[in-house]
Amino acid sequence: YKGGFMESKAWYTSKTLWVNLIAVIAIAAQGISGHEVINAELQVSILAAINMILRFVTKSQVTW
Repeated sequence: YKGGFMESKAWYTSKTLWVNLIAVIAIAAQGISGHEVINAELQVSILAAINMILRFVTKSQVTW
């Protein structure tokens, strides 16, 4: 915070957005190809863990 206000950043610099976009693409590709690389339960667990870690390191809000 600076002066009581949270600093903001452009949406395309958000690690959380990029991780989730890559996850959506990877899960969709896996579904379309029909080849299960990682089972669905493990995918959700990994993505949730990554999102929790990113939440702790996030210092600024996203602006659109």
